[in-house]
Amino acid sequence: MPASPPTPLCRYIVRAASDDNVLAQFLSTLGAEPGVQLVDIIGPSSGPTHTAVVETDAPTAERLRQQTIDQLTIEPDQPLSLSD
Repeated sequence: MPASPPTPLCRYIVRAASDDNVLAQFLSTLGAEPGVQLVDIIGPSSGPTHTAVVETDAPTAERLRQQTIDQLTIEPDQPLSLSD
């Protein structure tokens, strides 16, 4: 029986719901989280990071969202579009 194809990786925006320290703690644990790659961090150079972009598959993103509910917002990264 052939193996099922791997779940595609997508980018997700991660923001602290209210406490930026929660995001910093989340970022410090990413090394122990298989299948999650930090793509970028967003925030002022002189202040705390307020947003991160990670790449992972949908099941992992949903698991992380459930584990951090009310602490972090984890949502798919959507391309920005300009409209008239």
